Amino acid sequence: MDFTLYSEYFIIINCLILLFSLIIDMIIGDPHFKNHPVMHIGNLINWLKTKLRTGKSKLDKILGILLLILVILIFCIPIYLFQVIIWWFWNIWTISDWVIPNLINLLTFSALMGFVLKWTFAVKNLGDVSLPIGEALKQHNLEKARTELSLIVRRETKELEKKHILSATVECIAESTTDSVTSVFWFYLMGNLLGIIIFTFFHKNFLWLFLGIPSAYIFRIINTADSIVGYKDLENINIGWFSAKMDDFSNYIPTRLTVLFMLFAGKILKYNVKNACIVLKSNKKKTESVNAGWTMSTMAGLLNVQLEKIGHYKLGIPTRILEPYDIKSAYKLFQLTVILFIFVLSAITFIIIFILLLY
Repeated sequence: MDFTLYSEYFIIINCLILLFSLIIDMIIGDPHFKNHPVMHIGNLINWLKTKLRTGKSKLDKILGILLLILVILIFCIPIYLFQVIIWWFWNIWTISDWVIPNLINLLTFSALMGFVLKWTFAVKNLGDVSLPIGEALKQHNLEKARTELSLIVRRETKELEKKHILSATVECIAESTTDSVTSVFWFYLMGNLLGIIIFTFFHKNFLWLFLGIPSAYIFRIINTADSIVGYKDLENINIGWFSAKMDDFSNYIPTRLTVLFMLFAGKILKYNVKNACIVLKSNKKKTESVNAGWTMSTMAGLLNVQLEKIGHYKLGIPTRILEPYDIKSAYKLFQLTVILFIFVLSAITFIIIFILLLY
């Protein structure tokens, strides 16, 4: 099985995969249906939890490690093999020196892999679920806003007042910048870079070049596991301990890079970058999560508002009260941050890969 062409077209293919995944997300968003890959991931995590949990703290911590590893293997191995098999079929139909048929095959492969990658992130969907909350509040419909909010946050929403509904929504957008998008692309790019490094310096096997998409799914599985079992209640504190720690670890670098791009996006949109830097420095450690406080504090500072989770934290300086339009402003900032992150990080990563491929 000859994969030489994959290394020759590696940068083009993976740039196209990124592009197609974003286009597909823009077109279809993140529809909620029973065969959504993340729903299957969540169902498997829940099923394994019921089978593995014993109620014994030390044993459950060990079994929590097994739980996460099993889910990663069950999903990522088929995804990896799917890429290899599809490329093999593409390679069969590659005709030497025939430009147009080969271009069609290349685009078809990249589009299909873009579709596979798309299910690991959600850009359009975040607007679909958050913007209606602002519209409901504009119409003074608190009940509808609370109901819509309950679909995207963990906290209880039934008694929340307008300012706390707004705060929770803006917080969700800020935290989702990493959880829903930038961390996925960080893992995708680092998976590709890792594959090239191994291929170039350690083991000249073309199968290493297919690590990008499985790496993105590894993050999505870790993040999903954290959202299901990463709690400190009696039921999950041990079985979910490893998932919670891995989520903190996997988000650590992407979160800090995301904040830099969020500040840059804020500068472009003429938000209060100076205030954001002040709030970030003083408030980033106020949240229980080692990562969430970074993006939420930055968002609060850029918008000149205070974000509050009752009984947990207050982030930002209350220069003004939150208004429904702040949800739209936060989402606009989220979109530009994502675009800048993907464009700049992809350019840097693929330049490094290009240099490595020259060896």
